[in-house]
Amino acid sequence: MRYIERIANKRKDVFKSRKWKRRQMGKLALSLALILGITQFQPVLASTIDDAEDKKNEAQENLNALQDEMNDIEQQQSSLQTEIDALDQDLVQVIMNLSILESDLEAAQTRLTEVQADLAQAQEDEATQYAAMKKRIQFMYERGDTAVLSILLESGSITDFLNRVVYVNEMYEYDRNLLAEYEATKEQVAQLETEVQGEIAGMEELQANLEEEQSRYETMIAEKQSQIADFDVKLASAESLAAQYQETIEQQNEIIRAEEERLRQEEEERLRQEEEERRQQEEQNNNNSGSGSTDENTGGSGSTGGGGNKNPDYVTGVNGSDVVDFAMQFIGNPYEYGGTDIENGIDCSAFTQYVMAHFGVYIPRTSYEQRNYGQEVSYANAQPGDLICYSGHVALYIGNGQIVHASNSAPYPAGGIKVSSATYRTILSVRRVL
Repeated sequence: MRYIERIANKRKDVFKSRKWKRRQMGKLALSLALILGITQFQPVLASTIDDAEDKKNEAQENLNALQDEMNDIEQQQSSLQTEIDALDQDLVQVIMNLSILESDLEAAQTRLTEVQADLAQAQEDEATQYAAMKKRIQFMYERGDTAVLSILLESGSITDFLNRVVYVNEMYEYDRNLLAEYEATKEQVAQLETEVQGEIAGMEELQANLEEEQSRYETMIAEKQSQIADFDVKLASAESLAAQYQETIEQQNEIIRAEEERLRQEEEERLRQEEEERRQQEEQNNNNSGSGSTDENTGGSGSTGGGGNKNPDYVTGVNGSDVVDFAMQFIGNPYEYGGTDIENGIDCSAFTQYVMAHFGVYIPRTSYEQRNYGQEVSYANAQPGDLICYSGHVALYIGNGQIVHASNSAPYPAGGIKVSSATYRTILSVRRVL
């Protein structure tokens, strides 16, 4: 009978063992599937981000080149405008000179008209005087010397005689002088006419030159204004293209931000699932080890991370207080998910890894790996320099129930390196790595 009971109990143990193994295989399959899924997702995500980065960089390069071209266009426009301004000034001067010349030419034309009228009058006066003189000469010629003699003989006295002689001489002298005066006046007026006509001819030639110069300036200004208009078209086209490049850059930045946020969420989900698997594994191990175990080193989970009185010895010789002092100098530095730059952005596990590496102590990169690294310590025995591990997070214990850590306090990615209470979250484990 006892033999049968032993066989039955053995079969139950085998059944439990097989059931436990099936559970473990199922969990292992789930873990492998999750890992494979993440592994397959990462290249796709990386490809998406890389493609967006390539497009963004290409658009940025095109935008930079286009900006250089736009600057060159604006410089050429400015140079053309300077030339146009100078040409405008020259054209204004030409137009002013032309206006003055036209006024002078109009005055010369008026003066020429007056001179020509004077010349016509002088010619008429000369002709009239010459006709009168010819009549007197003709009369005396036809009458001969008897006319003069009769004039002299008809005088009543010597005085009258002399007066008559003087009169005849004065008449001849008057005719000669008046005719000479008319001829001189005519010659002067004719010379003045020639001079005025010469002035007018010179001014008309100068006017033609100024009009030609005005036309040349206007043509040059029109050509340069046309060039500026062409540059305006090119500049408008370049600005439109630049706006497209800028839009492409913004779109690719949005894609990158979205993919990085997705990566962050995937990583958080992966850590959560890992934590859930670990918790289930610990529960399974505790169930399989039996409820009557009295080994104080098995520990436990809960809000204080590990039960019992675990307090292993230090193995590195590094002073925990020195580690804390070094870590505290970075308080206020920014937090960045996945970051490893202590000055510009770092996450929780990279911070603890950086601090430990300063003292030549190597610990793994992720918070999950650090939670399983080193030696388990009960929270009651935590010392400065120990790692306080939470779900998806890790911090450095500084004593008196406080921690220093790189925190991603909401809203993401705000936060930074700061001091907090060690029990602000559920503690999963305390690890001694010094």
